Amino acid sequence: MINKDINKHIIDALKEDDYKNDLTTKLISKNLNVSASIISKESFYIYGLHWMKAIFKNVDKNLKVELKVRNGEYVKNKKIIARISGKSHSILTAERTVLNYLQTMSGTYDNCIKFRKKIGSKKDIKILHTRKTIPLMRLPLSEACVAAGCPPHRYSLSDGILLKENHLKIINNLEELLIKSKKSNNKIIIEAKSLSFARKVSKLNIDRILLDNFTPKQIKDFVKDNIKQKVEVSGSINLNNIKKYAVNGVNFISIGLLTKNIISKDISLLID
Repeated sequence: MINKDINKHIIDALKEDDYKNDLTTKLISKNLNVSASIISKESFYIYGLHWMKAIFKNVDKNLKVELKVRNGEYVKNKKIIARISGKSHSILTAERTVLNYLQTMSGTYDNCIKFRKKIGSKKDIKILHTRKTIPLMRLPLSEACVAAGCPPHRYSLSDGILLKENHLKIINNLEELLIKSKKSNNKIIIEAKSLSFARKVSKLNIDRILLDNFTPKQIKDFVKDNIKQKVEVSGSINLNNIKKYAVNGVNFISIGLLTKNIISKDISLLID
């Protein structure tokens, strides 16, 4: 479903590419009709097909886009993802923007799936993505994460209260601030940098405690005594070590690299 926010994002991306002033394509006949294929050049889980189609339609509503796969499908190398037909000008002008979105969103979605598979047996632990996104790319990246089963820790600063290390340094009375915060009916998360502080915070009336850069042993030491708070862990968690952090008693694992260290997928558009 393409809503107004997605459509605006796409239009802004096309404008960034100055799509109405494609100097190279202007050298080619306007009346030339062609067909083209979008093809995978590696194997991965694909996502962003509705964005791809909307980009083509924004450039030229008369372009025909025939999808050969579905969002979330595992596509193998050399798989035809879609067939496009219409004016060559329109296809060539849209090409780069289409591939930028499809490669990036697929890379994000695919990475989320890999992380979820790593802790597949831990059904009670939810992997979260964060606000560590490429500027102005949060909308498509976050959508890809959510579609892959990794919702946001917070989508934006207005999505709940998170008291981090720097906030805590300048707060004089934490309990008084929490009473004030509760009146807003927003979720409250407090970040802990040490085991002793985590134990202190676990006695407070909050929604979640965030154990940041704790070792797996420290996490186990905390959760065995914690009977009240939802627990989130974060900090330098990757595909190689996530199983160590998927400790019984942990509810959430937030991973910055899902939207920060993106490995785009290799996809091409080729005219027949």
